[in-house]
Amino acid sequence: MKYERAKVLLTDSDIHVLDKLKHVLTDNGYEVFRASSPEKILLLLKFYNFDLILFDVTIPNLNVLDFIDQIQNDNPNTTIIISNDAANYDLAIESVKRGAYDLLVKPYDAVFLLGLIQDALNYSAQMIQDKSNSNNIEPADNIYQFMVENSQDIQYILDCDNKFTYINKRVETLLGYRRSELIGKHYSEIIFNDDLDKARSCLHDEDCTSPLSQNIELRLKYKKNKDVSRYFDITSIPLPQTTCKKNFTSNTNHNRLFKRAATFAIAHDVTYRKKIEQIAHQKASYDHLTSLPNNILFYDRVNFAIANAKRDKTIFAIMYLDLDEFKAINDSYGHHNGDKILREMSARMQRCIRASDTLARVGGDEFTLLLPQIKDINEAAIIANKLIESIITPFYINKKKHVLSASIGIAIYPDDGVTRESLIQAADKAMYHIKNGHKNGYQHSAN
Repeated sequence: MKYERAKVLLTDSDIHVLDKLKHVLTDNGYEVFRASSPEKILLLLKFYNFDLILFDVTIPNLNVLDFIDQIQNDNPNTTIIISNDAANYDLAIESVKRGAYDLLVKPYDAVFLLGLIQDALNYSAQMIQDKSNSNNIEPADNIYQFMVENSQDIQYILDCDNKFTYINKRVETLLGYRRSELIGKHYSEIIFNDDLDKARSCLHDEDCTSPLSQNIELRLKYKKNKDVSRYFDITSIPLPQTTCKKNFTSNTNHNRLFKRAATFAIAHDVTYRKKIEQIAHQKASYDHLTSLPNNILFYDRVNFAIANAKRDKTIFAIMYLDLDEFKAINDSYGHHNGDKILREMSARMQRCIRASDTLARVGGDEFTLLLPQIKDINEAAIIANKLIESIITPFYINKKKHVLSASIGIAIYPDDGVTRESLIQAADKAMYHIKNGHKNGYQHSAN
């Protein structure tokens, strides 16, 4: 189902972000409204019913939970997407619990937001249509058929070739497939590609001989965008051949499709639960200010690097980095500007490293960096020089030019340590040698 000229309300604390987002959405046929304050949001809600609202929880004095409750009461068909930064995990979790469709962590790409809005509106339209159809259904003569057809879970039956012989209409709402599209197709048709091996090994007994049920969590594809998936807890129950009779009838002419039924399954949508779990994991493993990994995640990755290096007889590097003279700027211009500088320096450093590397914030203005599978110390030195050059690029506070530098210590596994603690300590010691000397440089702990 497609919305015609859907009304979208975009909110953000940055008016320049709103201008960019409005341009992208307007070009794609949406009627776009903007607001950067609670007062403007409240005013617009009085005059318009929106199909979708993007709520930026970083807007000052915005009580987003009150707004969500108000919208759910006044116009429950409005879809809500939450935009938040790394410091608002608890608020994001509560927003999802209260019915927000999804959330974005700032900064995000406008094109990605466009795709998410399209998926959210399609999903909302299907839910509205499903609710309308359900209100017009009379209970069937077979009460069991009525219960299955109107279940909030996807329920299906596979034959011994693992092809669909029956699937209830809930698949249309949750995944966007028509039932007729899936009948006769292998179940892998709707399994998210990355979960196919998991499904094959756990979900169904190829010989149809196991008397035991199976439970598994899988991602299933959303038809209109195969890169989008929803999470499901799936309970799969083998069917005795004696039960494989014509027990269901439907308007899709499935009367003959239960002769070889081998498996009955119930797929329960747990997407919102997974989103909350992911937010909680993000909160536990990432720094709230910079969104970089914190010590917990960094330590895990160092342990993993040690295990790999032992097995493969390779080396890796750990760096300990401190921003020189940051405290003076933080004290002079306040923590708000200090936080902005830390975010800026974090972004600069991330642009200097590989996707396989891990940059973490230890606390304050101190950072650690893991470089797995390097060839030698020279490779680590090249990265250290890139970091230093990136950090000394000038930045401005109140139109006044400032420059920071960095002191970096480097430790190499296994020459400088064979445990996580010994490597970090060696890198830290080397960093302080630079810090207490000329600063703005790096040193290998063995030097």
